[in-house]
Amino acid sequence: MQPQIVGISGSPIKNSNTDRLIQAVLESSGLSTEFIKLSKINVRPCIACLGCKKDNICKVKDGFPELAEKIRKAGAIVVGGYSPYGAVDGFTKAFLERLFSLRHQNGLNRGKLAVVVTTGIGRGAPGLEEASNQIAHALKLEGMDVLGQLKVIGNPECMVCGYGESCPMSALPWIFGDDTKVTPDKFSSVEDQTETWAQAKTLGKEIAHKLREQMRM
Repeated sequence: MQPQIVGISGSPIKNSNTDRLIQAVLESSGLSTEFIKLSKINVRPCIACLGCKKDNICKVKDGFPELAEKIRKAGAIVVGGYSPYGAVDGFTKAFLERLFSLRHQNGLNRGKLAVVVTTGIGRGAPGLEEASNQIAHALKLEGMDVLGQLKVIGNPECMVCGYGESCPMSALPWIFGDDTKVTPDKFSSVEDQTETWAQAKTLGKEIAHKLREQMRM
């Protein structure tokens, strides 16, 4: 069945906070959905070949044309990324660039509903707001109606790499001050961020309501 909502995650971490929040939006809609992890398919950045100029179909031989067809037929998308180095991650950025093939001349994504999910270490570190706005801006350029931007506090790699407590480049001092010991209570889960989790459920229901309204028109 063709999904009515496509969820797209730029997070390469298995079952990440980003993944789970995207899936919460999808599940709460009650509609047919599909969840796609960009790290599991091959989506390169746009190479500006303009092979799509006549028919809005990207000619690059990777995983994007198949994904684009799903997006093209869906009524809504949920796009999730994270914020390494103060900006949106590479997987999500490459995906957003490739949407050009659907935009130019015909604006095939105009009027499509969208929700943005962004994860960052937060706690005073830069990047979360910037990455969220970058994703939202790209989707708005497509002509999409961005219903909400969900922001999640996640966990830096330093929490699990095994060297976070001693590495001179560790992010832990930025986050926790002098206490750099990795303990279970320091890990952040999206389900515990109750306001954001509830917003995700509400946005899923809003997507479903708006799509049903469109079908009745």
